[in-house]
Amino acid sequence: MLRRLVPAWLRTDDLAVETGQLLLLATGGMALATAPLLTGSGAVGHPLAAVCGILLLVEGASLWVSWAALPHWATLVFPITTLAALAAIGLTTTGIADAYVGVIPLLFVYIGIFHGARSAALVLPLASVTYVTMVGTLTANTAVRLLVYGTVWLAVAALMSFMIEQQRAVTDRLEAAALTDPLTTLGNRRGLDARLTTMTPGDCVVICDLDHFKAVNDTRGHAAGDAVLGLFGATVTQHLRRRDYAARFGGEEFAFVLARTEPAQALAALTSLRAEWGAAGTGVTFSAGLAMVDGTRTAAAVLAAADAALYRAKSDGRDRFRVDLADAPAVLPTAPPSTAPHPLTSSAGASAVSAGRTMPPGPTVPADVHRRASRGGRTAVLATTGASSRA
Repeated sequence: MLRRLVPAWLRTDDLAVETGQLLLLATGGMALATAPLLTGSGAVGHPLAAVCGILLLVEGASLWVSWAALPHWATLVFPITTLAALAAIGLTTTGIADAYVGVIPLLFVYIGIFHGARSAALVLPLASVTYVTMVGTLTANTAVRLLVYGTVWLAVAALMSFMIEQQRAVTDRLEAAALTDPLTTLGNRRGLDARLTTMTPGDCVVICDLDHFKAVNDTRGHAAGDAVLGLFGATVTQHLRRRDYAARFGGEEFAFVLARTEPAQALAALTSLRAEWGAAGTGVTFSAGLAMVDGTRTAAAVLAAADAALYRAKSDGRDRFRVDLADAPAVLPTAPPSTAPHPLTSSAGASAVSAGRTMPPGPTVPADVHRRASRGGRTAVLATTGASSRA
């Protein structure tokens, strides 16, 4: 909403800067336009013209400043400069400065939105001095008015700060919900697409699939199938490191992005995950395919390679892991399949996985989603056996 009010030539990547520049421009322009009407002479005095000229100079200088390299509190220069200009108007003019007292609460709205109530309390003494210079005298009546005004200014800043914090909290919850699968509490396909764009060479992509999952729905019901998916998501979460990411890829398929992980380490982690998952007693196993990010393949190509490795694991009998042939090292830790028969295996449920699956390209990811997904996924500790992490 505020950005729509900012002229195109003032727009930057920082809304606090844009709004502050707009404050300076509006204050100077308003003073120049209304001063002749307040004085009755139809002319703008030299002191007032000088103050407005200084505001315009500060405005121009702000266009050349690299605000991204400065701390956020640097944008307090805009309300402080405006207060100094109002004080200068009060000191250099007669009978018109008090007309611009209404600008002061607007400055506290700005401070409350972009800096919070604490910064507003720090600026309050300067605002009080500015008010006194604008009204011209410090009497008992002026002091009472200043006490009332100061309380209101701080209350306005605190209220704006509270509203902004509430809005940010709601936005964070909505963004998290947009990137989360509600059944497993892992990421969803939207979040996965965003996370794949942030992968770097040395990362490992894993696609795993729950074996014979259709038999679970057919024999136990969809509620039981949902419970199995939820439990698998919780088990995966417990085995992921903070820097890793896991998402429900679709149906009973899941995708992991293991940061800075070699194939041997990934296989050891999957073996540990399988042991923990087996202890859950669901009677459902899973197969997995792995592929490495080497910097020469696109994210879609790496995902397709992991999917092809998963297909080989399925074709070789399920309940096992396979590495993309281009990434397979000379020696891999042994990860033999479980010897226990699958309790849900049937002639219908044991049908072979159809060949020739292709991965659709991921959709274009909005910048805000990309920013949040690039921070990582679910957080927990990776339980591994054998090779240690390179973290």
